[in-house]
Amino acid sequence: MAWFLPLGLCVAIAVALLWPGPGLWLNELDLLPALVALIFLINGLQTRTASLRVEPRFGRTFAVAFLINLLLSPLLGWLIVRHAGLDDSLGLGLLVMALVPPTLSSCIVLTGVAGGKTLWALLLTLGLNFLGILTVPLLLGALVGSSIELSPWPLLFKLLQIVLLPFVLGLLLRPLCGALAAARWLGLVPTLCVIASVWVTLSASQQSLLQLSLPALVYLGLLVLLLHVALLALSALSAPLLKLDPAERSALLLTASQKTLPVAVSVLVGLGSSTGVAVISCILFHFLQLLLDSFLAPRLRAA
Repeated sequence: MAWFLPLGLCVAIAVALLWPGPGLWLNELDLLPALVALIFLINGLQTRTASLRVEPRFGRTFAVAFLINLLLSPLLGWLIVRHAGLDDSLGLGLLVMALVPPTLSSCIVLTGVAGGKTLWALLLTLGLNFLGILTVPLLLGALVGSSIELSPWPLLFKLLQIVLLPFVLGLLLRPLCGALAAARWLGLVPTLCVIASVWVTLSASQQSLLQLSLPALVYLGLLVLLLHVALLALSALSAPLLKLDPAERSALLLTASQKTLPVAVSVLVGLGSSTGVAVISCILFHFLQLLLDSFLAPRLRAA
Protein backbone atom coordinates (compact mmCIF):
# COMPACT_ATOMS: atom_id res chain seq x y z
CA MET A 1 0.00 0.00 0.00
CA ALA A 2 3.01 2.32 0.32
CA TRP A 3 3.08 2.65 -3.47
CA PHE A 4 -0.62 3.50 -3.70
CA LEU A 5 0.08 7.27 -3.71
CA PRO A 6 2.73 7.40 -6.48
CA LEU A 7 0.78 5.01 -8.71
CA GLY A 8 -2.43 6.90 -8.05
CA LEU A 9 -0.75 10.21 -8.91
CA CYS A 10 0.55 8.78 -12.19
CA VAL A 11 -2.98 7.69 -13.12
CA ALA A 12 -4.45 11.05 -12.04
CA ILE A 13 -1.91 13.01 -14.10
CA ALA A 14 -2.47 10.84 -17.18
CA VAL A 15 -6.27 11.12 -16.96
CA ALA A 16 -6.13 14.89 -16.34
CA LEU A 17 -3.92 15.50 -19.38
CA LEU A 18 -5.72 13.13 -21.75
CA TRP A 19 -9.34 13.60 -20.59
CA PRO A 20 -9.69 16.82 -18.55
CA GLY A 21 -13.48 17.15 -18.86
CA PRO A 22 -14.60 15.35 -15.65
CA GLY A 23 -11.90 17.07 -13.60
CA LEU A 24 -12.93 20.47 -14.99
CA TRP A 25 -16.53 19.78 -13.96
CA LEU A 26 -15.48 18.84 -10.43
CA ASN A 27 -13.24 21.92 -10.24
CA GLU A 28 -16.30 24.10 -10.83
CA LEU A 29 -17.88 22.56 -7.71
CA ASP A 30 -14.97 23.94 -5.61
CA LEU A 31 -14.34 20.63 -3.83
CA LEU A 32 -10.66 21.18 -3.01
CA PRO A 33 -11.17 22.94 0.37
CA ALA A 34 -13.48 20.10 1.45
CA LEU A 35 -10.83 17.52 0.49
CA VAL A 36 -8.19 19.35 2.55
CA ALA A 37 -10.57 19.58 5.52
CA LEU A 38 -11.28 15.84 5.28
CA ILE A 39 -7.54 15.10 5.37
CA PHE A 40 -7.12 17.03 8.62
CA LEU A 41 -10.30 15.61 10.15
CA ILE A 42 -8.93 12.09 9.66
CA ASN A 43 -5.50 13.20 10.88
CA GLY A 44 -7.16 14.40 14.09
CA LEU A 45 -9.06 11.10 14.44
CA GLN A 46 -5.80 9.16 14.16
CA THR A 47 -3.79 11.37 16.56
CA ARG A 48 -3.47 10.23 20.16
CA THR A 49 -3.82 13.12 22.60
CA ALA A 50 -0.81 11.74 24.51
CA SER A 51 1.36 12.65 21.51
CA LEU A 52 0.35 16.33 21.76
CA ARG A 53 3.32 17.45 23.82
CA VAL A 54 6.26 19.77 23.28
CA GLU A 55 9.32 17.83 22.14
CA PRO A 56 12.82 19.21 22.71
CA ARG A 57 14.05 18.86 19.12
CA PHE A 58 11.00 20.45 17.48
CA GLY A 59 12.03 24.06 18.10
CA ARG A 60 15.42 23.57 16.40
CA THR A 61 13.78 21.64 13.57
CA PHE A 62 11.26 24.42 12.99
CA ALA A 63 14.05 27.01 12.83
CA VAL A 64 15.91 24.93 10.22
CA ALA A 65 12.71 24.37 8.21
CA PHE A 66 12.12 28.13 8.22
CA LEU A 67 15.68 28.76 7.04
CA ILE A 68 15.44 26.21 4.21
CA ASN A 69 11.86 26.77 3.04
CA LEU A 70 11.46 30.53 3.35
CA LEU A 71 15.01 31.97 3.20
CA LEU A 72 17.39 29.65 1.32
CA SER A 73 14.77 28.51 -1.19
CA PRO A 74 14.17 32.03 -2.58
CA LEU A 75 17.93 32.54 -2.89
CA LEU A 76 18.38 29.24 -4.74
CA GLY A 77 15.39 30.05 -6.96
CA TRP A 78 16.87 33.44 -7.80
CA LEU A 79 20.24 31.88 -8.70
CA ILE A 80 18.58 29.28 -10.95
CA VAL A 81 16.44 31.87 -12.73
CA ARG A 82 19.39 34.21 -13.18
CA HIS A 83 21.61 31.60 -14.87
CA ALA A 84 19.03 29.40 -16.64
CA GLY A 85 18.13 31.71 -19.53
CA LEU A 86 14.40 31.31 -18.92
CA ASP A 87 11.71 33.49 -20.43
CA ASP A 88 11.03 36.38 -18.01
CA SER A 89 7.49 35.22 -17.21
CA LEU A 90 8.53 31.60 -16.60
CA GLY A 91 11.41 32.82 -14.45
CA LEU A 92 9.06 34.97 -12.39
CA GLY A 93 6.74 32.00 -11.83
CA LEU A 94 9.62 29.79 -10.68
CA LEU A 95 10.95 32.49 -8.36
CA VAL A 96 7.53 33.09 -6.82
CA MET A 97 7.15 29.35 -6.24
CA ALA A 98 10.54 29.36 -4.48
CA LEU A 99 9.28 32.14 -2.19
CA VAL A 100 6.06 30.59 -0.91
CA PRO A 101 5.56 28.27 2.12
CA PRO A 102 4.74 24.52 2.00
CA THR A 103 1.48 23.09 0.72
CA LEU A 104 -1.20 22.37 3.29
CA SER A 105 -2.38 18.85 2.57
CA SER A 106 0.30 16.81 0.83
CA CYS A 107 3.04 17.42 3.44
CA ILE A 108 1.00 15.63 6.08
CA VAL A 109 -0.09 12.79 3.77
CA LEU A 110 3.43 12.21 2.42
CA THR A 111 4.87 12.25 5.94
CA GLY A 112 2.32 9.61 6.93
CA VAL A 113 3.24 7.45 3.93
CA ALA A 114 6.90 7.76 4.96
CA GLY A 115 6.10 6.66 8.52
CA GLY A 116 7.05 10.10 9.80
CA LYS A 117 5.64 12.31 12.53
CA THR A 118 2.50 13.75 10.98
CA LEU A 119 1.95 16.05 13.95
CA TRP A 120 5.35 17.63 13.29
CA ALA A 121 4.46 18.00 9.63
CA LEU A 122 1.18 19.68 10.62
CA LEU A 123 2.87 22.15 12.99
CA LEU A 124 5.69 22.89 10.55
CA THR A 125 3.21 23.52 7.74
CA LEU A 126 1.03 25.84 9.82
CA GLY A 127 3.97 27.78 11.24
CA LEU A 128 5.69 28.25 7.89
CA ASN A 129 2.45 29.39 6.25
CA PHE A 130 1.98 32.05 8.94
CA LEU A 131 5.59 33.26 8.62
CA GLY A 132 5.34 33.20 4.84
CA ILE A 133 2.86 36.08 5.07
CA LEU A 134 5.80 38.20 6.27
CA THR A 135 8.68 36.81 4.23
CA VAL A 136 7.07 36.60 0.77
CA PRO A 137 6.46 40.37 0.29
CA LEU A 138 9.85 41.31 1.77
CA LEU A 139 11.90 38.88 -0.32
CA LEU A 140 9.84 39.53 -3.44
CA GLY A 141 10.79 43.19 -3.23
CA ALA A 142 14.45 42.36 -2.59
CA LEU A 143 14.84 39.76 -5.37
CA VAL A 144 12.44 41.03 -8.04
CA GLY A 145 12.07 44.70 -7.22
CA SER A 146 8.28 44.39 -7.15
CA SER A 147 6.06 45.12 -4.19
CA ILE A 148 2.88 43.37 -3.15
CA GLU A 149 0.69 43.48 -0.06
CA LEU A 150 -0.46 40.13 1.30
CA SER A 151 -3.26 40.45 3.85
CA PRO A 152 -2.82 37.85 6.62
CA TRP A 153 -6.54 37.59 7.37
CA PRO A 154 -7.75 35.53 4.37
CA LEU A 155 -4.96 32.98 4.90
CA LEU A 156 -5.55 32.93 8.66
CA PHE A 157 -9.27 32.30 8.15
CA LYS A 158 -8.49 29.59 5.59
CA LEU A 159 -6.07 27.83 7.97
CA LEU A 160 -8.63 27.93 10.77
CA GLN A 161 -11.47 26.75 8.54
CA ILE A 162 -9.89 23.85 6.65
CA VAL A 163 -6.96 22.85 8.89
CA LEU A 164 -7.27 23.64 12.59
CA LEU A 165 -11.03 23.21 13.08
CA PRO A 166 -11.23 19.82 11.28
CA PHE A 167 -8.12 18.61 13.15
CA VAL A 168 -9.53 19.62 16.55
CA LEU A 169 -12.91 18.09 15.64
CA GLY A 170 -11.14 14.84 14.80
CA LEU A 171 -9.37 14.89 18.18
CA LEU A 172 -12.70 15.42 19.96
CA LEU A 173 -14.43 12.65 18.01
CA ARG A 174 -11.64 10.12 18.57
CA PRO A 175 -12.96 8.83 21.97
CA LEU A 176 -16.39 8.31 20.37
CA CYS A 177 -15.06 6.64 17.22
CA GLY A 178 -12.37 4.33 18.55
CA ALA A 179 -13.06 1.50 16.11
CA LEU A 180 -13.25 3.87 13.14
CA ALA A 181 -10.02 5.63 14.11
CA ALA A 182 -8.24 2.27 14.23
CA ALA A 183 -9.56 1.07 10.86
CA ARG A 184 -6.74 0.47 8.38
CA TRP A 185 -8.79 1.63 5.40
CA LEU A 186 -9.21 5.08 6.99
CA GLY A 187 -5.53 5.78 6.36
CA LEU A 188 -6.15 5.52 2.61
CA VAL A 189 -8.72 8.33 2.57
CA PRO A 190 -6.19 11.22 2.88
CA THR A 191 -4.13 9.61 0.11
CA LEU A 192 -7.23 9.42 -2.10
CA CYS A 193 -7.94 13.09 -1.31
CA VAL A 194 -4.46 14.12 -2.50
CA ILE A 195 -4.84 12.05 -5.68
CA ALA A 196 -8.26 13.60 -6.34
CA SER A 197 -6.87 17.10 -5.71
CA VAL A 198 -4.10 16.54 -8.24
CA TRP A 199 -6.57 15.19 -10.81
CA VAL A 200 -8.96 18.13 -10.43
CA THR A 201 -6.26 20.83 -10.31
CA LEU A 202 -4.30 19.48 -13.25
CA SER A 203 -7.46 19.07 -15.33
CA ALA A 204 -8.15 22.77 -14.76
CA SER A 205 -4.53 23.63 -15.66
CA GLN A 206 -4.20 21.49 -18.80
CA GLN A 207 -4.66 24.36 -21.25
CA SER A 208 -2.00 26.44 -19.49
CA LEU A 209 0.57 23.65 -19.81
CA LEU A 210 -0.17 23.29 -23.53
CA GLN A 211 1.03 26.87 -24.11
CA LEU A 212 4.65 25.64 -24.01
CA SER A 213 6.44 23.43 -26.50
CA LEU A 214 7.57 20.01 -25.27
CA PRO A 215 11.32 20.92 -25.18
CA ALA A 216 10.57 24.10 -23.23
CA LEU A 217 8.35 22.16 -20.82
CA VAL A 218 11.03 19.51 -20.27
CA TYR A 219 13.71 22.16 -19.64
CA LEU A 220 11.47 23.98 -17.18
CA GLY A 221 10.70 20.66 -15.48
CA LEU A 222 14.42 19.97 -15.01
CA LEU A 223 14.93 23.38 -13.40
CA VAL A 224 11.95 22.81 -11.12
CA LEU A 225 13.34 19.43 -10.04
CA LEU A 226 16.78 20.99 -9.49
CA LEU A 227 15.32 23.43 -6.97
CA HIS A 228 13.18 20.81 -5.24
CA VAL A 229 16.02 18.28 -5.00
CA ALA A 230 18.30 21.01 -3.60
CA LEU A 231 15.76 21.68 -0.84
CA LEU A 232 15.49 17.96 -0.12
CA ALA A 233 19.29 17.73 0.06
CA LEU A 234 19.53 20.66 2.49
CA SER A 235 16.89 19.04 4.69
CA ALA A 236 18.63 15.65 4.56
CA LEU A 237 21.99 17.22 5.49
CA SER A 238 20.38 19.08 8.40
CA ALA A 239 18.76 15.99 9.95
CA PRO A 240 21.98 14.45 11.40
CA LEU A 241 23.06 17.84 12.76
CA LEU A 242 19.72 18.10 14.56
CA LYS A 243 20.02 14.46 15.75
CA LEU A 244 16.58 13.61 14.35
CA ASP A 245 15.24 10.08 14.34
CA PRO A 246 13.89 8.68 11.02
CA ALA A 247 10.28 9.74 11.73
CA GLU A 248 11.34 13.30 12.56
CA ARG A 249 13.66 13.42 9.54
CA SER A 250 10.80 12.46 7.21
CA ALA A 251 8.64 15.27 8.59
CA LEU A 252 11.43 17.79 7.95
CA LEU A 253 12.25 16.51 4.45
CA LEU A 254 8.68 16.36 3.21
CA THR A 255 7.69 19.76 4.62
CA ALA A 256 10.70 22.04 4.14
CA SER A 257 11.06 21.04 0.47
CA GLN A 258 7.39 21.48 -0.54
CA LYS A 259 5.74 24.60 -2.00
CA THR A 260 2.08 25.65 -2.15
CA LEU A 261 0.41 26.40 -5.48
CA PRO A 262 -2.58 28.53 -4.28
CA VAL A 263 -0.39 31.11 -2.48
CA ALA A 264 1.94 31.34 -5.49
CA VAL A 265 -1.00 32.01 -7.80
CA SER A 266 -2.27 34.66 -5.36
CA VAL A 267 1.10 36.41 -5.50
CA LEU A 268 1.06 36.35 -9.31
CA VAL A 269 -2.45 37.81 -9.27
CA GLY A 270 -1.15 40.62 -7.06
CA LEU A 271 1.66 41.24 -9.55
CA GLY A 272 -0.76 41.21 -12.49
CA SER A 273 0.88 38.09 -13.96
CA SER A 274 -1.79 35.43 -13.47
CA THR A 275 -2.92 35.48 -17.09
CA GLY A 276 0.57 35.03 -18.51
CA VAL A 277 2.77 31.98 -18.74
CA ALA A 278 4.25 32.63 -15.28
CA VAL A 279 1.66 30.35 -13.71
CA ILE A 280 2.97 27.40 -15.77
CA SER A 281 6.14 27.29 -13.65
CA CYS A 282 4.02 27.13 -10.49
CA ILE A 283 1.78 24.38 -11.87
CA LEU A 284 4.73 22.27 -13.02
CA PHE A 285 6.56 22.70 -9.71
CA HIS A 286 3.48 21.66 -7.76
CA PHE A 287 2.89 18.42 -9.65
CA LEU A 288 6.52 17.37 -10.06
CA GLN A 289 7.26 17.83 -6.34
CA LEU A 290 4.24 15.67 -5.46
CA LEU A 291 5.21 13.00 -7.97
CA LEU A 292 8.86 12.84 -6.87
CA ASP A 293 8.06 12.86 -3.16
CA SER A 294 5.35 10.22 -3.57
CA PHE A 295 8.07 7.85 -4.82
CA LEU A 296 10.51 9.03 -2.14
CA ALA A 297 8.13 8.56 0.82
CA PRO A 298 7.91 4.73 0.68
CA ARG A 299 11.71 4.54 0.50
CA LEU A 300 11.99 6.71 3.60
CA ARG A 301 9.62 4.33 5.39
CA ALA A 302 11.78 1.35 4.45
CA ALA A 303 15.04 3.09 5.41
